[in-house]
Amino acid sequence: MKRKNPTRRFPRMGRCALWTIAALTILRVWFGASPVLPTARAQIPDSGKQRLSILKEAQLTNKLLADIKGLLERGTLNVRVEGADN
Repeated sequence: MKRKNPTRRFPRMGRCALWTIAALTILRVWFGASPVLPTARAQIPDSGKQRLSILKEAQLTNKLLADIKGLLERGTLNVRVEGADN
């Protein structure tokens, strides 16, 4: 009885594995992505809205700084330190 050459078996197994991977890849492309995985949805940023938000924040900051400047220009401030070693 003649034995098969074991070295011929490995290339055949490799081809079988490659065909299986190719078939699975084709099936996945054909049927689409798995519904379990979330899909990414790109959103176009609204640059006008972003600039308006930055402008409003800058105006608020300017108003607060003007209030602080007014307090400092009006006169003397009394500072009380609590919790310090007196």
